[in-house]
Amino acid sequence: MISELALSFAMQTSSAPPGEFDVRVVWRTIRGLGESLLARAPYIVIGMIVFLSFLLLARIVKRAIRTAGERTRLDVNLADLLGRLAMLVISALGIFVAAVVIFPTFKPGDLITGLGITSVAIGFAFKDILQNFFAGILILWRQPFVVGDQIRSGNYEGTVEEINVRSTRLKTYEGERAVLPNGDVYTNAVLVRTAYDKRRVRFTVGVGYPDSLEQARATIHRVLKETDGVLDDPGPWVYVAELAPSSVNFNVYFWVMSQQANVLAVSDRVATGIKLALDDAGIDMPFPHTVVLFHDQTNTRQSDRKG
Repeated sequence: MISELALSFAMQTSSAPPGEFDVRVVWRTIRGLGESLLARAPYIVIGMIVFLSFLLLARIVKRAIRTAGERTRLDVNLADLLGRLAMLVISALGIFVAAVVIFPTFKPGDLITGLGITSVAIGFAFKDILQNFFAGILILWRQPFVVGDQIRSGNYEGTVEEINVRSTRLKTYEGERAVLPNGDVYTNAVLVRTAYDKRRVRFTVGVGYPDSLEQARATIHRVLKETDGVLDDPGPWVYVAELAPSSVNFNVYFWVMSQQANVLAVSDRVATGIKLALDDAGIDMPFPHTVVLFHDQTNTRQSDRKG
């Protein structure tokens, strides 16, 4: 329609003598444009009604998806994302239908065909963004971890503050914020420290060779039993793990609640209690030592060296 008006305008202006400007030609062109718009006015109104109907439907679908997500205990962020995507798709469909109503010669297929090559270029240009977007959807859907979990991903460790379609935000134990791209989080190994309520802690305790192993074992068990925060189920255990050069090493295992602050606090109490209890029991906790022998290097024969 617009191209026909432009052609008509060009034909009319071409009839004017060179170098002269005919106001009547411009006025006829504007009047013809107005008449065309008035002729299309019913179609424009119908097209707007169609678009508003699709927009209303999109809002209803978005609200329905959120409600269904709450009933099925779907992640709030994922439900909100799905609702927004559904609203976007329905709104885009409404624009196409309204365009067909207003401009009958408009063909959505031609537009989609024209966008084919462009979409490939856009895909390469926004590769990382799209990767993070789809990884965010998978994280929100599969939920390998949720907000509030304490995780370690790569060189970062902390509490999950937020998961969106682009990144995962952590509050590190040092009180800093780490923003991790979802693509990196989803494609690399992630350690979820609070996936379960309980978490096992291990200590290595060395005692001297002359000391009684059973007495040392009983002393360590007593400390674990009396330390606040050490769980009874599963219970702790202590066993000889290594005959080291300077000591007999025990591996001490015990379970605590999985929050990092609790793990550190209980570990401190256990380590302090074991040290004090072994000292009171007279059990030596040796440290590695080296014996160095100095020989007189002035003698030519080894048998003449004095130790």
